[in-house]
Amino acid sequence: MMPFGKISQQLCGVKKLPWSCDSRYFWGWLNAVFNKVDYDRIRDVGPDRAASEWLLRCGAMVRYHGQERWQKDYNHLPTGPLDKYKIQAIDATDSCIMSIGFDHMGNYPIVLLIENADDLQ
Repeated sequence: MMPFGKISQQLCGVKKLPWSCDSRYFWGWLNAVFNKVDYDRIRDVGPDRAASEWLLRCGAMVRYHGQERWQKDYNHLPTGPLDKYKIQAIDATDSCIMSIGFDHMGNYPIVLLIENADDLQ
């Protein structure tokens, strides 16, 4: 079986499939999908839970008020009353969050840690 990377390189040589030569557009599209705001989800679970889901889905870490531990795993999000866990800080280093997803955050201040802010789109 041939790895996808080698198949992609071979297809680029054909020149009939120009989209296969530049994976940047694919990853940009995929990141935009991950950052798409789901207003129904925000309404159903609240802004903190929806923002937590969005951030963890994009590879960021979240810390809640009253907790010292960073939440890193989407599958281990805390359960309980929706208003119990309020986001205190976000570490977005090496994540794929984009400015189009900021509507998840609502209208309140949060400390956002980004190692390279130039990468934020």
